[in-house]
Amino acid sequence: MKQILAALMLGTILSGCGTTPDTVQEKSSEKSAPKQETPVSIEKSAAYVPNPQLPDDRKLTKVDASIADAKGELTLKKFVRPDVTRTIGPITMKVEEIKVFHARPSYGMIDFFHGFTHNESFDLVKTRVTITNRGDEPVTFNPVAHFRLDAKTEKTLQDDVYLESLAATYAPGETRSGNFGFIIEQPLTSVELLTSDVLSAKRDVLGKGSSLSLRL
Repeated sequence: MKQILAALMLGTILSGCGTTPDTVQEKSSEKSAPKQETPVSIEKSAAYVPNPQLPDDRKLTKVDASIADAKGELTLKKFVRPDVTRTIGPITMKVEEIKVFHARPSYGMIDFFHGFTHNESFDLVKTRVTITNRGDEPVTFNPVAHFRLDAKTEKTLQDDVYLESLAATYAPGETRSGNFGFIIEQPLTSVELLTSDVLSAKRDVLGKGSSLSLRL
């Protein structure tokens, strides 16, 4: 009788052990299943991309005010919002603002600016624009073919310290907002901006370059 009871108990134990791994495996699978994440909208999350060389000046709107971060310090000297729009073929370009700063780069950024000046601090003029291709084909456009500071001093895209790739091919309906800026050696009262022509993929001129003069 004792032998029969012992056999029944052993069978029950073996049966329980046989089912446990499956149950554990099911629970482990539930825990290790990847979470379903909601895709992030690149357009919305990349609405503003910090410039790698200079501090974010969007909140700097009062003359003589300053901002500073790990990239350096900016002090606002002049600020105008011209609210001027130019149409060049299928391209529209709106000049949002022009700012003149005194810039003092951080120690870690000095090497970058030594490609433009040997001064440890300097003045610079920055222009912010919004560019839209309203056509139905890709076009190539440069918002700053020439930037004239006075009768003798002229800057081109090679002198731009912001490097935000505004001179580019614009897809149909594409809009880009960004800055271009130049180190200056003398006070400014006005600037003259000349854009490039708008070119099709076949290098046909769809719009002649436009110029505008702005007082500061």
